Amino acid sequence: MPSPETCATAANIVNDVLHHGHSLDSTAVKRLKLQPAQNHSEIREIAWGSVRWAYRYRRLLQQKLHKPIRSQDTILENLLLCAFYQYEHLNAPDYAITSGAVEAANLLGRGHAKNLVNGVLRAHLRDPAFITAEQEEAQYATPMWLLSCLREAWPDDWKDIVDSYNSRPPLTLRVNTQFTSRSNYMLRLAEAGVDSTASNLSPWAITLAKPRSVLRVPGFSDGLVSVQDAAAQLSPCFLGPLQGLRVLDACAAPGGKTGQLYELATDTTSITAIDLPDRTNLIRENIQRLKGHVDIIDGDVTEPDRWWDGKPYDRIILDAPCSGSGVIRRHPDIRVLRRHTDIPRFSCNQLNMIQQLWPLLRRGGCLLYITCSIFPAENDAVIELLLENTKDACSVPSDYSLGESTRFGRQFLPCSEGDGLYYAIVQKC
Repeated sequence: MPSPETCATAANIVNDVLHHGHSLDSTAVKRLKLQPAQNHSEIREIAWGSVRWAYRYRRLLQQKLHKPIRSQDTILENLLLCAFYQYEHLNAPDYAITSGAVEAANLLGRGHAKNLVNGVLRAHLRDPAFITAEQEEAQYATPMWLLSCLREAWPDDWKDIVDSYNSRPPLTLRVNTQFTSRSNYMLRLAEAGVDSTASNLSPWAITLAKPRSVLRVPGFSDGLVSVQDAAAQLSPCFLGPLQGLRVLDACAAPGGKTGQLYELATDTTSITAIDLPDRTNLIRENIQRLKGHVDIIDGDVTEPDRWWDGKPYDRIILDAPCSGSGVIRRHPDIRVLRRHTDIPRFSCNQLNMIQQLWPLLRRGGCLLYITCSIFPAENDAVIELLLENTKDACSVPSDYSLGESTRFGRQFLPCSEGDGLYYAIVQKC
């Protein structure tokens, strides 16, 4: 049962996102440091869930308020959103959730508003508010601009995509085949009483029936498995064998793809990972846990003159920064913080990154372009512009059978198996 301290911390995290525009990940790191470790998972559950359903709960809250909450008291609004989420999604008595929220108001320095919190929540329980079909933002818990983009891009799939956005993400592992096989590791999980299923999307992926702390995942600390979405594990399916190749993993943090490259490499494979200086520690931590070694560069991929040694690469992987429209269930703050006008900006930056990296690729080499977006403007449209403006670039069709075939690549839509990712191969011909 959530304590008042848990409710207050979750409300602060939600307020940091919805009112101050911070990311969930960044504010959670700051806020959770001040709370006991045993409360972290419950705080995250409430905060992530409240942000996920914010567009719905805000509408419901409006129906129960006689007047809007003052801007200096937005923490109260977000405390109420957290309570709404708990009523609907947590297995706790309604009276306990109400009491916890009222006491949390006191902890948040809003003791004068305890009666307001109590009154709104009791009114909600006594006569629940409702959403009409015309109130689409609230019905789908998604901003209208995003709904419009989804309908345009995926007219037959947009409702399934939104359902995915509103679901809890699975915990998927990638088996390190240097040490064990997927089937053997699943036997180890079964012996530990952990239910799991083999993914149909990735030959290395296992999805746990119930998410758990990585510290309670058998063999995680020893590098037997890594946490990585199944759709994000597919780079090797597009790159082919790496023996004897010089490989660059660009925009590599947090290092999931880098670690997988290391696991599948041979002694004759040379792997270099690059990202901005404030992000490369994440790569180093992942590689150290795998007991591996790759060259890691602190640098900007758009400024290769500052870090490239002049030797061409056989393969370049660019996992480009994007809208994140394919991973919203993992990062629900995306639909709160992102704007329609961000998409053209991302597309421009993505094309610039490819063009800056292109001279580093040897003739006959391939660049694998990846995004966690499901919008064509960030995917096929970027590759089309590259091909139009680069004489020695040619698209290479993939023989990978899963996902949606697009003009230049393969699009994976968010679903129960994995997140939404796009892959395209371009060769220097």
